[in-house]
Amino acid sequence: MSLYITGTKDFSLSKELENKLNKAFLLICNEEEISNSSVNLKILNNTDIQELNKKYRKINNPTNVLSFTNEDISKSITGDLGDIAISYEYLQKESYQQNKKFDDHFIHMLIHAVYHILGFDHKNDEMAKLMESKEIKILKKLNINNPY
Repeated sequence: MSLYITGTKDFSLSKELENKLNKAFLLICNEEEISNSSVNLKILNNTDIQELNKKYRKINNPTNVLSFTNEDISKSITGDLGDIAISYEYLQKESYQQNKKFDDHFIHMLIHAVYHILGFDHKNDEMAKLMESKEIKILKKLNINNPY
């Protein structure tokens, strides 16, 4: 199981946060009994994530995180589950406004996005509660408080 992280030159990911992100991904894989899989994480600024949001969701605003499930026929061979884009600028502002630690919020957004890739969403209350409970369980294993 691998989390491949790339980023913008505007932001430097600390080694500690990188390690926590990898640990979060491994915990999800263990919890969901997923093996030989990977996810690609791209760290962007607000301008770049706004372009993706406009192109794929028809929303011309920046957002915190976007997830893209790999639906290619190669998925069963490569194990590539999908791609995640996170705006560090958006998360900096959001974590400040919500009085959350930046690293904790960043990890939560990764976990949230991975669960989206795995088919979970929050379109109805039942699925939202299930998704949130899964996120909270992983966050607790990382000693991160319930963000909800």
